[in-house]
Amino acid sequence: MSVRSVTRDTWTRVFVDTSEDFATADRVLLNRLGGDGEQRGRRLQVSFVVAAGGSAQVYEFAVVALPEQLVTVEPGKGVPLLQDVEARLQWAGAVEGRPHEAWFAIAQAGLLSSVSALEYMEADINTVRAPMAAAASAESSRSMAVSDLPRVSELLVDIDHALSYVAASVASLTQLARLLRRESISASDVMPRQEIDALIQQGEALTRRVEFMVDRHRFLSQGVSQQISTSDLNIVKIFTVLWAILIPGTTLINWYGQNFEVMPELSWDASAWVQILGVFFLAVIPIYTVKRAGQLR
Repeated sequence: MSVRSVTRDTWTRVFVDTSEDFATADRVLLNRLGGDGEQRGRRLQVSFVVAAGGSAQVYEFAVVALPEQLVTVEPGKGVPLLQDVEARLQWAGAVEGRPHEAWFAIAQAGLLSSVSALEYMEADINTVRAPMAAAASAESSRSMAVSDLPRVSELLVDIDHALSYVAASVASLTQLARLLRRESISASDVMPRQEIDALIQQGEALTRRVEFMVDRHRFLSQGVSQQISTSDLNIVKIFTVLWAILIPGTTLINWYGQNFEVMPELSWDASAWVQILGVFFLAVIPIYTVKRAGQLR
């Protein structure tokens, strides 16, 4: 476990390599907070969702928000997005005073990262929706079928997992922003309330957007399942019609394939045409019955 101060003791980053080190750091920080329940409530488990290269990467870390110091406990070599936040703070010269600049910057960076991840997921949802819309149009000659199910199902499951991670990330970051607003009420030299309120409103708006995308994902999954079921039903209809056409002829072949001693119809005039017309009418009757039932649409 290693510890590094970033902004002159206003933001301390703790890097842990194993789960045991994470537990040790957690105990040390809780002892530092003391037994006050309100102080313990300042420890949050926060996650970032970073989308790049067609995939989403989730980074989880702990934040301990103290009045005079902000502590982040990060796995491995640290969260890349927090390194960007650190670089921006040092470039802006926000290295003295209270830790609220870093506090605000972390929440803002996480929400912006969630916005980018949602845009990636919107593109994936449109990837699934496009063939469905094309299949529903009159110009399309092919609909989605069972052969498309593995690819579509895998993409929908990935979207579902990514949405759950983004929802958890937005909730934790919004809670972090609310904690900052509570700090601004008790202290007069914290950041302007307008900026903090705007950040909270952004988090609440993202929460509603995630809920909308979850509903959209659910309806899309239901639509895909329904369309594939309809495609399978159409295949069954095709085989039903083929069966209705071929079964009378098959019956006739089986009949005349028997070794009967007496078959007087073979000597009739136009016997072949009578048999052909009989097979035709026997094929038309079941097809007409199926069409009358409305099953050929």
